[in-house]
Amino acid sequence: MKVVLVDDDDALRGALAELLKRAGHQVSSCPDGAAGLKAVDEADLLVTDLRMPGFDGLSLLREARLRRPALQVIVMTGYGSISSAVEAMRLGARAYLTKPFETDELLLHLREVETVQRLRGEATSGRGGLVGSGTAMRRVYNEIDVAGASDAPVLIAGETGTGKELAARAIHQASRRSQGPFIAVNCGAISRELIESELFGHEPGSFTGAQGRKRGRFSLARGGTLFLDEINSLPLDLQPKLLRALEAQEIWPVGAEAVERTDLRLLAATNVRLDGLVREGRFREDLYYRLHVLHVDLPALKEHPEDIPQMVHALLIRAAGGQERHSITATALSNLIARPWPGNVRELANALERALARAAVSNPGAPASAALIISVEHLDPLPMGSMPMAFKQGRERAAEDWARAAIRNALTRSRGNTSEAARILKMSRTALLRLINKYGLR
Repeated sequence: MKVVLVDDDDALRGALAELLKRAGHQVSSCPDGAAGLKAVDEADLLVTDLRMPGFDGLSLLREARLRRPALQVIVMTGYGSISSAVEAMRLGARAYLTKPFETDELLLHLREVETVQRLRGEATSGRGGLVGSGTAMRRVYNEIDVAGASDAPVLIAGETGTGKELAARAIHQASRRSQGPFIAVNCGAISRELIESELFGHEPGSFTGAQGRKRGRFSLARGGTLFLDEINSLPLDLQPKLLRALEAQEIWPVGAEAVERTDLRLLAATNVRLDGLVREGRFREDLYYRLHVLHVDLPALKEHPEDIPQMVHALLIRAAGGQERHSITATALSNLIARPWPGNVRELANALERALARAAVSNPGAPASAALIISVEHLDPLPMGSMPMAFKQGRERAAEDWARAAIRNALTRSRGNTSEAARILKMSRTALLRLINKYGLR
């Protein structure tokens, strides 16, 4: 990482700069706040003393965050006080270290900042607006890639809030029709009396209230993609007409005297198992197979909690209008990972929006564009009697968290020497290397 180190104590600044360089960081060493401010434009992290003559640490923190809202900041001082700590955190400092402090503590904070940088990078990967790099999401991306290379119908399945429309848009963007329109229709939100007209259009006077000619969604999607969400809500008597539109590539608008040719790619989504509706006689089997040429199955969030950190950072970027401004503490992030999320990503997004609102209220006097840090007290309380995860899962996750922390500490103390770290941990070097690879600590 690129670190700007600011302290008016030449000896301490030199020692810390050497420590950070040995840890693999690029360090710009500055004797005062004015020099530090000039150096932050390309930095990932600012580490600054608080009490300095002239342009002090709080002034530097304030100006640096205005210039670089996403900049991570660690404040250190030999004059620790509650008021200065509160002010530093209010201005967006990630951590507040009181001198003298253990160098391991500083290095641990740097590792957390590196994790934040990695998550922000991963948050921009994925397909369309979908985020995540775990096994479940990589399977989804593969299915989207396959669908994008074809013009066949696609059935997208997943619980409410898993991102079915985002998957549909990603398929459209990856297809040969990406320059054409993307028309989305929620079949469950249109009344039974109007859905045929909405899909296929109508002619003047074709029914009571039909004052003029109306183009249906099939017509509006010409040259592009038509996405039918909640296809499971489509009335049974309309399903044969949709099947004919797919097979014959033509529609018959309500009240029209001639057919209209279509030119579109159809994507459909469901939040229930369509094959179950087929067995119950509530969905036509022939239409089901016509829609289910290709498929994308979106997992519930509880099935891939390892992707929650990336999703959180992506949602925070979205909440800041595309800027990397807001952040979340490690404890708050762990709290979110432990929750069951029955409403999936939509529920997570709403929870973060509420947390940001609370963080803003707890930061009075800050401008509307201020960087906010979400901590545990800003999160919704867990429902009474709820248990975010099974005891076995919690025990396993706690053991993994402890192992990660112990290995990080040993690697820090050994300055990255794995043989020495293995000796500190009283384990074989082979076993240590296996855990380092497993937990991604390299």
